[in-house]
Amino acid sequence: MISTKRMIALVACIALALALAVVRAFQVQILEGPKYAAAARQQQVQTKLVLSPRGAIFDRAGHLLAISQPAYIVRVNPHAITDTTAVAEALSQLLGQPAEQVRWRLESILADQRALTPTLSTLIAYNVSPQAARQLTETLAGRDGLVLTKTWARWYPQGATAGPTIGFINLEDAAYGGIEAYYDEQLRSSVGLRRERSRLDLLTITPTQQGADLVLTLDLQLQRYAEQRLARAIQDTGAAQGVIIIMETASGAILASASWPGYDPNRALELANSSDQHLLRDPAVNDAYEPGSVLKPLTIAAALDAGLVTTQTILTDTGRLIVGNKLIRNAEGGARGRVTLEDILAYSLNVPTAQIALDLGAETFYRYFRRFGFGHSVGIDLSGEAMGVMRTPIDPAWSRADLATNSYGQGLSATPYQVINALNVIANDGLLMQPYLVQQWRTADGEVIRKQPVPVAQVISKETARALRQLMTAATRRAVPGALPRGYAVAGKTGTADWYLNGKKQDTTIVTYVGFLPADRPQITILVKLDQPRTSRWAAHTVVPVFRDVAEYASRALGIPPDNLRNP
Repeated sequence: MISTKRMIALVACIALALALAVVRAFQVQILEGPKYAAAARQQQVQTKLVLSPRGAIFDRAGHLLAISQPAYIVRVNPHAITDTTAVAEALSQLLGQPAEQVRWRLESILADQRALTPTLSTLIAYNVSPQAARQLTETLAGRDGLVLTKTWARWYPQGATAGPTIGFINLEDAAYGGIEAYYDEQLRSSVGLRRERSRLDLLTITPTQQGADLVLTLDLQLQRYAEQRLARAIQDTGAAQGVIIIMETASGAILASASWPGYDPNRALELANSSDQHLLRDPAVNDAYEPGSVLKPLTIAAALDAGLVTTQTILTDTGRLIVGNKLIRNAEGGARGRVTLEDILAYSLNVPTAQIALDLGAETFYRYFRRFGFGHSVGIDLSGEAMGVMRTPIDPAWSRADLATNSYGQGLSATPYQVINALNVIANDGLLMQPYLVQQWRTADGEVIRKQPVPVAQVISKETARALRQLMTAATRRAVPGALPRGYAVAGKTGTADWYLNGKKQDTTIVTYVGFLPADRPQITILVKLDQPRTSRWAAHTVVPVFRDVAEYASRALGIPPDNLRNP
């Protein structure tokens, strides 16, 4: 039996609890009621991101290279899917894969999601067209298990044409490579917000703005031909990879940039998740190499400009030169005795070229070579530009042997863009230009921003450049007549460098040819490069025929009159 005192204490506790409940109810319902009502209403409000399409990309003539289109991303909802067989059959038609394969993928996702730490993506399809997404929804009507998210898919209507130059976009709208990454800020649309209780009850909207459209300097016609000719050269020579670049001499505008192997930006995401992801590079801008003798004209240009030699200077080719512990010989061996600058270019002589650099001195030589664009980026508007390596006397590992070998393009590295831009100085009366690929962009509000050619430096005088062009033209006519397209004179130079793998010299080479035409007043400068050709070690038998074909096609396509038809 409960005592009177305990009964009184129990009643008091119950009364206190009831009093507290009444006070709390009054506080919540009366005093704080509006706050909780507002919170309840807020929970019914949805905030959604609103995206506009990314800006389009066009070639110089208005041909479409990249555009964004409405699309859907399809994901598995592992908590709602019940009939994997039906979902797999519907997805099978969409993906073009056997239903069993799709079902295995679905069941793998479900099994992974049940794990304590899921690692497998629920993504099952991307860039699905609105029509396909609608058909998928209708097919699976009444069944849960898939989540369709609307997005903007990037489409590249020219396929693999100029793929490495353009770049690509991933599913999170992040840009990779080429123009897409370099101009991401201009191309990207702004993000808007939509706050609503339902589709019919819109509260606020922050507008979004479409990204700017870009117009490139690329000529789609030249680009296609360059890629086709490069592919044929790869097949004919057995080379591992190659590059062709066509530059407008006076402005630095890039008219074509072909790389092999290239890739189709529409399939870039597949490559990124495979063992072939190394293909998502552009060797024209991302990879540096040892150019070889194609740089000899630059050494002669420096010596002419500095007054060390003249076009009439006679040098002695001894066939052998020891610098430090380095023995320098001519590529074909032997010694030619008394030689002119034209002879040095025609026969591509290493020994007298190295002697010129040694007489010029390290300080003067590297001052010119840095101004030609080596050892630092050239500022091409493409993502991931490599700088190459050029040791100078301030580097602890440098020696006079570096000076000697650098004179003929060995012992240093550069990208194909650096090489063509440096040789273009000779074609452009001594003026170094900043190469570029975008000539204008158009914002969503109609503003047009035009990019002007950018002169970087007067590296050598006009007189030096013109004198050297005459030497190169005569040397080309004598030694490399296979480079001459019908009706045009060419000033150019071959380059052959050894190929090293893991520090060991291999039997194959890297070959380059750079030339400009018409030789007396150049309008286009062209580089052709092949890595490890199997049919020959030498540029004359590998890249030179390719240069001739590209030069002839480009001259006709651009309306450059043959030399014998132009006005003086």
